[in-house]
Amino acid sequence: MKQYAIRRLLQLVPTIIGVSVILFAVFALAPGNFIDSNPTISKERAAELKAIHGLDKPLTERYFTWASNTLKGDLGMSIQHKQPVTTVLNRYMWNSFMIAAIVLVLSWAIAILVGVFSAIRQYSFFDGVVTFLVFALMSLPSFFVGLYAIKALAVDFKIFPVGGMYTSGSNATGLAQFWDLIHHLMLPVIVLTALSVGSLTRYFRTSMLEVIRQDYIRTARAKGLKERTVIFKHALRNAMLPAITLLGIELPGLFGGAMITEKIFNWPGIGRINLEAITSRDYFLLMGFTMFLALLTVLGNFLADVLYRVADPRVRMK
Repeated sequence: MKQYAIRRLLQLVPTIIGVSVILFAVFALAPGNFIDSNPTISKERAAELKAIHGLDKPLTERYFTWASNTLKGDLGMSIQHKQPVTTVLNRYMWNSFMIAAIVLVLSWAIAILVGVFSAIRQYSFFDGVVTFLVFALMSLPSFFVGLYAIKALAVDFKIFPVGGMYTSGSNATGLAQFWDLIHHLMLPVIVLTALSVGSLTRYFRTSMLEVIRQDYIRTARAKGLKERTVIFKHALRNAMLPAITLLGIELPGLFGGAMITEKIFNWPGIGRINLEAITSRDYFLLMGFTMFLALLTVLGNFLADVLYRVADPRVRMK
């Protein structure tokens, strides 16, 4: 196990290098930049800014300079925010992580319970209702669900705030500030959970249906084990194995933010900032953030491989 983990970590190095080369090439070869796209900048000032940010150097030299600085933790300067990229990411990324972590726990808990009961009651009325709701949630676009939730729960019934992270002009501190944050947090969490729970429910239902039809489940029932023990101790454990890979992919999503939802709810998350960086061509911020997500994706796949071996000892990693 230890040798496998070390070998997999070493294999990640060329992958990360390849991702960095492709990532840098995509942004570097994109037409236009934040200097040339600004008509108010004179030619002399444009040449000066290009020299400051290293845009006047050959592409290869620019890549090695950027890669060297990235290894040192210097992701460059955000043109839009006039601050280091690491400062911008640290300021907004944790706001997105707060929502994403809560949504992850709620959506997985709901999807597992509903998916399991839908599988063991296949073709029942409950299964039919769940299937209808799942496909309905999967077919609705996120901006429609978000705007409708604002109209119904914030404007009409005034249960939640319309948007933002805190009440405008509020001087609350301590526990009052915390509850104000929770109050603003609930509506985006409800919308994102509803949007993500549908596909997960179908995934767990399908996986559970495959497991409960296998011979060892019939053998467990024939031995007289309680149905609860058969389902939750034997069947669910094996049905969860494919979900480990899916959970590894969720790691970058915890920090990636939800661009459309954060924009709709005016939530100061990294997804919204990333969307604004695209329009302003803040390539240093985009490169730093995308490289960070790529690193999390690679690490997520590594953790999924290791956890799969821990969860199922039958898997031999050679």
